[in-house]
Amino acid sequence: MRVHLTPVFERERFARLIEHGFKRAGCTQTLLTDSGLEILRQASKGLPRHAARILRTAMRLAVPRGLNHLPDDLLQLAIEELR
Repeated sequence: MRVHLTPVFERERFARLIEHGFKRAGCTQTLLTDSGLEILRQASKGLPRHAARILRTAMRLAVPRGLNHLPDDLLQLAIEELR
């Protein structure tokens, strides 16, 4: 079975989608700033799978740095790494 998720262009809906994903993964704190969320939305073009790829890469980069959040510059680094 294949599932095709359409882009989520609305900021609030995209934020809820990302927040829901974090909660489902067991995250109890906010990892992104509002500007980071906007960077993620624009870079992923609202596509949930692209956003997830960027977030996985950013988290992989955050762990060795001992970060418990994803700063904007780290998101940009993850985006560049995936290009």
